[in-house]
Amino acid sequence: MKNNFSDSKIIKNKVSLNPYVFKTPSISSVMIRILALLILQIAMLFITKSFNAIYVITGTTVGALCAYALSYVFYRRQLYTGLVTLVQGILIGMFLPETYPVVTAFFVSFFVVILSRFIFEKCITSWVNIVATAVIAAWFIGKRFFPGFLITADLLPLKNPSTIMINNGIFPVYGFDTYITSFLNNTIFSWLKVTLPEGYISLLCDTHSIIPAFRFNLLTLLASVVLYSDDPYSGIIPAIFIGTYAILVRVLAPVLVGGVINQGDVILALTTSGTLFTAFFLLCWFGTHPVTVSGKILYGVIAGVLAFAIVGCGTSPIGMIYTVVICNVLNLLIRVVEERRNEALLVKESLKLVKEV
Repeated sequence: MKNNFSDSKIIKNKVSLNPYVFKTPSISSVMIRILALLILQIAMLFITKSFNAIYVITGTTVGALCAYALSYVFYRRQLYTGLVTLVQGILIGMFLPETYPVVTAFFVSFFVVILSRFIFEKCITSWVNIVATAVIAAWFIGKRFFPGFLITADLLPLKNPSTIMINNGIFPVYGFDTYITSFLNNTIFSWLKVTLPEGYISLLCDTHSIIPAFRFNLLTLLASVVLYSDDPYSGIIPAIFIGTYAILVRVLAPVLVGGVINQGDVILALTTSGTLFTAFFLLCWFGTHPVTVSGKILYGVIAGVLAFAIVGCGTSPIGMIYTVVICNVLNLLIRVVEERRNEALLVKESLKLVKEV
């Protein structure tokens, strides 16, 4: 029989072995991306000779992987879920002080991850953020190893407490800070008729905190570009969270302590307490946030308000982690509303279709 189709039509209508295309990156691809970005953070710890922090991160990572190996024996999950556990182990260590005992960090990471695996055995993620839970457990076990608030009560009413803290040596200043600050003031900021104080560039590059997640804010900002470049909607939560928190700090923080309205130190709030690192690496963890755009906006606003209530103007050692945990609980209520709304829309569309038939 003669074939009625030309070669061009055969090629055009060829059946592909991969008929489905992901509109958003898969969990495994996102984990690989996050892992690469975290390796850059660890590399900076090597460069700055923060070896104690690396030991703690190694301890939590090994603990998490041991927990994964044990759970794999019982449940035989797909191997790519080990990548999720690896990232979680590193993140736990990033939020622990470099003075934290390595053995204790190992067992905290191991027991929290293993318990989460047995409780939520049918999924690789849950509505509870495992990293935040482990960090809070470590906080209760070894609170004395965490730093206290760096900002004092007498600095809160002032306009730029971060500048005073820099001048007092609380935040060290790099040698290159003067040249970069002078260049920016003579070029970009001169057009805006503002002046960038010396020391802010150093604060953005490295706060020298004993908690690694609080240190390299510039690197964290660059990482956010990579994390949210594929899906414009994925960055809604961190953007709304940072914006809400920054506005509250700027406008209301001075008033609450007897200062002048609209003079809060946003730079201090965003570069300390692990604000940026939490926004980009923890707040949007799989399964712990709403799925609709309106739900994400509400979630971001709630997170910003909670951060302001708990962390205040910044320099908190654990406040952002508590913010994440409380938001996880509130997310359950938001998800219930989302599901009921979706059910109502489904019923409405079904009735409309029945009428048309």
